[in-house]
Amino acid sequence: MRPLPALLVSGALAASVVSVPATAQADATGVRLAAEFDQLARDRVVKLKVNASSASGVTAVRARMRHQTPEGEPYATVEFTRTGGTANEGVWEAEFRPDIDKHPGINRVEVLITTADGQTATHWHGFVDCYTTSIADLTATPGVIDIENSAVTLRGRVLVQKHREAPPAPAPGATVQGPASAKTTTGADGSFALNYSGAASAAARVPLQGQLCAATANAPLTVNQQSTEITAKLSPASPVAPYTDMVVQGKVVRHGSNGPAPVAGIEVDVNAPSAVVDRSPRRVQTSADGTFRTTFTAGRNTGASGTVTARVAGTQFLTGSQAELGTLNIRNTAEITGFNAFPEPLAYGDPIITRGRLTLTPDFNNSTNLPLYLEYSFDRKTWKTWATRTLARPGDIHFNADRRVTKAAHWRIRFPGDAHNAPAVTPTDYVDVKYRTQLYNFNASPEPVKKGANITVKGQLYRFRAESEPAPNAKIHIYFKPKGSSTWTKMAVTKTAKNGWFNKKFKASKDGTWLARYWGSSTYLDSNYLADYVDVR
Repeated sequence: MRPLPALLVSGALAASVVSVPATAQADATGVRLAAEFDQLARDRVVKLKVNASSASGVTAVRARMRHQTPEGEPYATVEFTRTGGTANEGVWEAEFRPDIDKHPGINRVEVLITTADGQTATHWHGFVDCYTTSIADLTATPGVIDIENSAVTLRGRVLVQKHREAPPAPAPGATVQGPASAKTTTGADGSFALNYSGAASAAARVPLQGQLCAATANAPLTVNQQSTEITAKLSPASPVAPYTDMVVQGKVVRHGSNGPAPVAGIEVDVNAPSAVVDRSPRRVQTSADGTFRTTFTAGRNTGASGTVTARVAGTQFLTGSQAELGTLNIRNTAEITGFNAFPEPLAYGDPIITRGRLTLTPDFNNSTNLPLYLEYSFDRKTWKTWATRTLARPGDIHFNADRRVTKAAHWRIRFPGDAHNAPAVTPTDYVDVKYRTQLYNFNASPEPVKKGANITVKGQLYRFRAESEPAPNAKIHIYFKPKGSSTWTKMAVTKTAKNGWFNKKFKASKDGTWLARYWGSSTYLDSNYLADYVDVR
């Protein structure tokens, strides 16, 4: 169907000029069509005017009238008369009195321009044959609404005026449309009532119908908007690795008369700078409980940062609101695995040795010069640096600083991260520190010894704290292994004196080896062990 030209006369007086390409290749050029139709005139005459140029000369201009569609059968043909200019460049005019009873509403005008070269150019125009319609006395009840109380009743009257001298009269049976798809029909006096809810408008519309022109009117209506509040959370927490699947979850509430209430079916936009996004978040609507969920994929470029926001736009009944979800940082994931601090327990004054392995994922940027810190703490709250080193590339970590450790502590390795890499820290490893001990001057005597005589086993235990000194009141375990046997038997447990010396007497019964050992405590390490062979005769 051909579109109706821009002008379909619906005012009291209107004119239009259009030029539409001809369907045949006639030499008529510069064609302009105009139509004047005064709908409030008693005679209701359409005045048609054509301006055209033709090298061969215009031989005839006529118009065929069609109702509603260009494909309808012509109901009238109108011949034009040249009123100015020449056949090569002139003006042609015609008048037509439409029959509103037979052909109300849209009328299509097919203008045929025939030229001396035997061709005919076709152009289209149109007009609307209807009576002027209006909506009077339109009111909205109540005049103030909000989202909780949005039911409205529109009342008014539809009037029709057939010519200037006639007063507007009621239009019974007219269709009236309102907001929210409300629809009704006027009564015998042209009055109507439209009931609807959920729309912040008080507009009534009479569509073009039969002999009635289209008409609209608006009644005064005040809408009190309620404020909204959006809350949301972005996960996983920043920083994240490239191409991480991000989730935004939240809720939208309005501040209603009885406190916060969920907002259902409102659109939520999640926005993030393109630098930190590979696949953008989808626009979503809230559920019945006001909650929403959407996802997006973090970008590739490590070092990129941007603020993520969630917002709802204002509606007719609600104000908009926005929430900042924080800064999204794209960083390589850093992990230190295989961490161990040893030896355990550590001898007082010895250096600590630690190992681990730093991994960066996906590390598209090939990170270099990575600082690492060996840290210690006595309470796992306050951490201090023990040693530092720099890795050329991710890989194995080894600390063996030549520093004396004198206290038990918690140890860890920390990677602080940088513009391209997330930080990482190992679990803590507690390493106890104990003092060394040493047995000296061990002897089992006499040698040789007569069977049944006494054997005295003695020695001295030292401990090495800030300074070396005898170890008093320490338990010494004494063992015996008979000649030819591989089994040690514990013979006694004795204690050292204040000067660190111990001695213990035994009856000599067979040849064998005597051994003393200090097994340590919560403060001291195990000692060495010393042995002495005794010949029994």
